[in-house]
Order: sequence, then structure tokens, then C-alpha cells
Amino acid sequence: MPGLKKILAAAVVISVTALGWPVRSEANQNKQITKDEVYFAIARKINSVTESQVSALVAEIDGVIEITGIAPEPDGISMVTVKERAPSNASSTNKSIRLKFAPPAEGSDWKWTDFENNKRFYEVEKLFPYTKGELDKRRQLATTKWTAYLTSITKQSESAFKALDTAKAVIKSDPAPLQTLVPLRERLSQAMKDNDKDGIMSAYGELAQQEEPIVGLGETHTDLKTNDAYLRLLDEYKNSIKATAAAKKDYLTAVAAYNEQLVRLPFSLVAYGLQFTKMEANVEGE
Repeated sequence: MPGLKKILAAAVVISVTALGWPVRSEANQNKQITKDEVYFAIARKINSVTESQVSALVAEIDGVIEITGIAPEPDGISMVTVKERAPSNASSTNKSIRLKFAPPAEGSDWKWTDFENNKRFYEVEKLFPYTKGELDKRRQLATTKWTAYLTSITKQSESAFKALDTAKAVIKSDPAPLQTLVPLRERLSQAMKDNDKDGIMSAYGELAQQEEPIVGLGETHTDLKTNDAYLRLLDEYKNSIKATAAAKKDYLTAVAAYNEQLVRLPFSLVAYGLQFTKMEANVEGE
């Protein structure tokens, strides 16, 4: 009987309300989330965890993802498909994932509840520690690679000095590159102690300019061509140049890999709110 159904429905609503559960009207059940509401629902969820400014979050999220589809699901859920704005490249393919949003109760807002990763859905709360763990790891790797690069520069400087100091003993005079290297080595050492990145890179640039004169020194002195100690140290110096170049490449690769993850799903959804921002490399690539 229609009248009895209405009475029973009203009784259910009263009981649910008494228990403090949210009540959704039939209109809300059939309501579909808009694109603007998607951005704000994500931002509000991040804000509830990190207290980041909602408007700034919305702008950042809009910059890294685009909404390509919104579809209704049972129980009023909206299934939203989002795609990375970053194009495909050698390391990453432009990716889409789905997000679930629960319909609002009376007087409230849409709630972001789940995200998709590798074709499985997870509660959105799990995205925060997952993102933090992955991005922390990549950022720390970039820092470690930078330290390794600085170590390689120091070793190159030291191996150059050893080779030239031995050459001095063999030819009984100061090689021209040694006169340049001694003050340069001191500046590099001081810049390392001060953690002066610009000073380090400036000194290393000058050190790199000495590579050809140092390597070519043996061609101008017959005694050096046959001195085993000098030749061994010269080989060590040449190897140190290669090691420094490899360390620089590793560092730049690590920085690029970290920056790449900032714009890739699902990390890009919450990375900015977790204080992860683009890392500027301390050196330029070739």
C-alpha cells in the first residue's frame, strides 16, 4: 500500500537520523558530481590531512590532471576518470586512472573516497603514506647522487694533483698545469666545506678546463713517457674524469626521475599538498 510505504520510509529516516547517520535524499542519490566539485573534493581531502590552502591545491591539481569522464555508479557514487596532463616520454606513458566520490548528505559536500592504482581501488587515506614514501625515496636518491657527484669531483682534483706532483719530481720543475691547479684545488676544497654550490661548480668548471693540458703533459716531456709511477697516476686521473661524468649523469637522472613522479598519477593528486615540489638540478646537462 502506498501510504504504508511512506510511513515505513519516514520511520527509517527518523531512526537513521537518531543514530547520527547522514541522510541522503533521492535527489542527492541521483546527483552527479561536476568537474569543479571534483577538484574541490580532492583539495578538501588533502586539506583535512595537511591543512594546505584549498584554493592553491585546486590550482595545482588542475595543472597536473584533466577530467575526461564522469559516470554514475550504484548508491549515488560518481566514478571520475582523470588523465595526466604530462605527455608520454621515454620513461612514462600518459596515464588515466579512476577516482570514486561519495554523494553529499544534506548540506555537505562530495567526498573523495577511493583511487585506482594498477587497476585496483584503494581507500584514499592510503594514498598519502604511499605518495610520501615513494617521493621521499626518490628525493633522497637525488640527494645521495649529488653527494656522490661532489665526491667524484674531489677525487678528480686529488688525482690531478698527484699526477702533476709526480711529474714535477720527474722533470725537476713545476709543470704549468700544476701552477694553475694548486690555488684552484684550494678554492674547491673551501667551497666544499662551505657547501657553496656555485663556488663548487665554478671551481670544477676551471678544473675541467685543465683536463687537456694535464693529459697532454706527457707528450712534451720524454721522461714522463717512460715513468711507470707517473703513467699509473695519469691513468687514475683519466678514470676519475670518466667517473665524474658518470656521477653527474646519475645525479641528473635521479633529479629528473623525482620531478617526473610529481606529475604522474596517482602521486600528482596529493604531492603538492604534501610539500613535494619540483627539484632544480644544481648542474646543467650536456
